[in-house]
Formats: sequence, C-alpha cells, structure tokens
Amino acid sequence: MNAIAPIQQFQQEIQAQHKELKSILPDHLPVERFIKTAMIAIQSNPDLLNADRQSLFTSLQRCAGDGLVPDNREAALVQFNTNVGTRDNPNWVQKIQYMPMVDGVLKRARQSGEVSVITARAVHQNDQFDYWVDEDGEHLKHRPNFAGDRGPMILVYAMARMKTGDVIVEPMTMADVEKVRSASKTGAYGPWKDWFERMALKSALHRLARRLPNSSEIMEMLGNDNWMYEFNNRKERDITPREADQPQALPHYPAEDFAANFPKWAQLIQAGKKSGKQIIDMVASKAPLTEEQAQQVLAVEQGE
Repeated sequence: MNAIAPIQQFQQEIQAQHKELKSILPDHLPVERFIKTAMIAIQSNPDLLNADRQSLFTSLQRCAGDGLVPDNREAALVQFNTNVGTRDNPNWVQKIQYMPMVDGVLKRARQSGEVSVITARAVHQNDQFDYWVDEDGEHLKHRPNFAGDRGPMILVYAMARMKTGDVIVEPMTMADVEKVRSASKTGAYGPWKDWFERMALKSALHRLARRLPNSSEIMEMLGNDNWMYEFNNRKERDITPREADQPQALPHYPAEDFAANFPKWAQLIQAGKKSGKQIIDMVASKAPLTEEQAQQVLAVEQGE
C-alpha cells in the first residue's frame, strides 16, 4: 500500500495541472495522452518521486512545451544529485532533468515543414557504407548487414533531405563520438552509460541541426539537455574543494545557442508577443545571459 500511495498522489497532482499542460501542448498532442505517458514513466521508475517534486513538474512542462512525451524514446526524465549547500555544510538534493531523445529530435525536425526525410543511424563494421561529396552535393549509401553478425559500431550519421531536394549528411566516427562523450561531465554514467547508442546518434543530429534552415527551435530544444544536464549531474567525487566552497551556479547561455535563437526572440519582441525582460527571464530558466547578450535583447525592444 505504501508503494502505491505516492503514485496515486502524483496522479492527483498531475491531473490538477491538466488545464496548464493543455495550454502548453501543441494541438496534435492531447493532454490525456501526455498525462498517461507521464504516469507510465513514473510507474516504470517510482524513484523519480523521491526527487524534488518541483523539478519533476518543471521538466514535464518543458517536455510538453516541446510537444514530446516522456516515453524514453521521444524524451526521458533523468535523475541527478546536486549540492545546493557548501562543502562544509552540504545539502544534496535529487532533481529531475528533461532530456529530449533521438525520436523527439527527429519528430521536431519533421514538423519544421522544411524537411521531407530525416534519420540517424549507426553503422557497424560489417555493413556496407560510403559517403562522398562531389559537384552535385553530398551522397550517402548504407546497407546494414542483416544476414549475419554486423560487428561493432564504427560510426554514426544523421541525414536529412530537404523539400528542395538538397541532402545534408553529418557522419561521426567513434573517435568523434568519444570526443563528445569525454567532454561531458557525465560521460562515465547517466545517459552516456545507459543509452550510449542513442546519445551517439543524438550527437550526430545535434551537428546536423546546425545546418538545417529554421533550426533555432531544434537547437533550443537540444540545449535543454547536454550542457545543462552535464553541469548539474556532477557527483560528489567530481567536485573539488574549491568548487564545493559555495553553491554551484549555472554557466552562461552558450554563445552559439544565443546566435541561433536570437533572431526568433527578436521576432517575438517586435511582434509584441514578448518583452525583452520576458525573453531574458525565460532563457534564465536554462542559463543566465551574459550582460552583453541581455543588452542585445533589450536593444530590440528599444528599436536600436
């Protein structure tokens, strides 16, 4: 009975947010389906209810805002420990981070209206694979070896065909993937340990997304996980005495993500849908803008 009660309590709490979730979700995703998927996620991993409840609902709202469901295919809810105290007086708190997954990134790209085909695949040693570039553009040939042992994974790639007919390909060798993984503070555990292939595929999609037209929304969604999750998911062994002397602060918003998203924010401000301060506050939920970035946003409102 004790194991069921927390799940029933969560069900009541998420049902109480029915109206708010419905206002966030896109029209194609019914709120009933989203709540049902969230309940399945909790039932599959009840430990999520041991984490800070506000971080859980904030993560669900961000997931809903991106039009994804937390089914571990489109998106996942990941637990991490964070010290909100000091080294001498630690206060470790479990929190939840929303992480878009491969299927979620592909879904958003297809909904952009610019892409006719998009995919990400792993290539194994015994597959047939070729990638080349000539005067006609980028070309890709991949035939998986389904007749026998495919061998170890040797590379991953993401590919998109635009409605214009143009093809964009981003291949990554395992050395490239390991560079991304080694740069992550969670490279030895968390999603890189539990879902290595999916994280490798998403790394290729991340590179591909930078080359897609109107990619700012996709890049903003991808920004929800890797760099933010990597910062917050540090274990006690990763924190040096100097770092632990004070509560950890979020890093500033990445310059490349700011450059990708700024045109969209400027349009919202110019259309009167958001104020400069609202944009700054919205972005601060992920990471604070630098003073220069904030002034650039405010300048749009002032017509400069």
